[in-house]
Amino acid sequence: MNHQQQSPPPFAAVINLGCVKNLVDSEVLLHQLTLAGFQLTAEPARAEVLVVNTCGFLESAVSEAIDTLLEAAGHKQTGACRRLVAVGCMVQRYGKKLPQLLPEVDLFIGTSFYQQFGRILRAHLDGDPRRVWISRPNQNSDHRPDRILATPFYSAYVKIAEGCSNQCTFCMIPRLRGPYRSRTIDDIAGEVEELVAAGVREVNLVAQDTSRFGLDRGRPDSLARLLERLDQVRDLAWVRILYTHPRQVTDDLLRTLAASAKVVPYLDIPLQHCVPKVLRAMLREDAHPDPRRLLATIREAIPGVAIRTSLMVGFPGETADDFNHLLAFVEEVQFDHLGVFAFSAEPGSRAARLADRVPNAVGEHRRTELMALQQRISRDRLRRYPGTVQPVLVEGPHPETELLVQGRMPTQAPEVDGVVLITEGELEIGRITPVRITAAHDYDLEGTPVLNPSTGPYHRFGPFE
Repeated sequence: MNHQQQSPPPFAAVINLGCVKNLVDSEVLLHQLTLAGFQLTAEPARAEVLVVNTCGFLESAVSEAIDTLLEAAGHKQTGACRRLVAVGCMVQRYGKKLPQLLPEVDLFIGTSFYQQFGRILRAHLDGDPRRVWISRPNQNSDHRPDRILATPFYSAYVKIAEGCSNQCTFCMIPRLRGPYRSRTIDDIAGEVEELVAAGVREVNLVAQDTSRFGLDRGRPDSLARLLERLDQVRDLAWVRILYTHPRQVTDDLLRTLAASAKVVPYLDIPLQHCVPKVLRAMLREDAHPDPRRLLATIREAIPGVAIRTSLMVGFPGETADDFNHLLAFVEEVQFDHLGVFAFSAEPGSRAARLADRVPNAVGEHRRTELMALQQRISRDRLRRYPGTVQPVLVEGPHPETELLVQGRMPTQAPEVDGVVLITEGELEIGRITPVRITAAHDYDLEGTPVLNPSTGPYHRFGPFE
């Protein structure tokens, strides 16, 4: 009897652009592709369906998305690609204009349809002529997303809310992602428990504004209560909070952070600026009336805390004197980690219509000057670590040389902060290991593993494994 051999499923690939919140959405797309009958590949040239999850926050990100889509379209001639799909924020931003602008792309899907992506793709492959799927992004986010992690097995991002209800004049996110919608504590805790059961040791909580979590449900204490719940998850080692708005950093939240056994001493608070008139123009004047006092309160409440912020230079109306005040502020408060962005006049944003525009070249020069100051501050702050023993999450070989292993302390977030370069020893990836710090650089540290962590002073945060 002859048995006809069944052909293997076709390959599909996802190219992710933009922020880590986009990465979570790309992980949802990966799962949706498997439901649609595809097997996954990391090689775009092998993929019959090639998906680009776009960013649309800045025009520079839109340009990157277009370049990526055009490059991906080349696989229709040189690779296996039969369908090219654009998904996400750029699609949401430009909508029905895109089929004419990008005829190389077969299907456009906005931010409302990540969970329905597999069904839409199958319908398209079966002959559905609709090319553009966009609706107002206000769907209920109260569900546990099925996804396939694209991060290393020991670390994951967990999105606790979708959308944004802040009204910053420079930002397009409310238009692209809709109003703020929190998930429930039970839903998030259940997802974290599943991740930990699969081997995740570090969870990074993300949203457009994590500190707003629960406000849309009438529960302003929800973030603190979520952290208390995650403290009970067995085998979870580290919880990190990213993207907190200064307005919502309350005393209750700080007490919870200080008391937690699992929340790392790290807080990401995008301040954007320190000059009141600039903050008023950004519609962030009520973010916190005294950022210096806020930062001092945080450091008093959480000893050893690392504070990261984002600042914007070149905003309309920012004078040379305003920028000098910002330089003095950064010098005074000494952030551990800092990202600086030059203002971009995004079409459709209210800030794009403001007068007193700062020339782009001036904005870029200010960005460079501020980052040079932060480089010195970072180097000076890291000098306190040599001679101490720190818990380090081992990530594996350094991307530039197999002679070094890299890892991160609790005070270093993945991708955006520095790392610890481990110069000797065989270490298990994904394990939190005691490392004696031996040298400090501008943003990175060096160290060697310690067999007995009690032999030297070490950070209060643990445990070692």
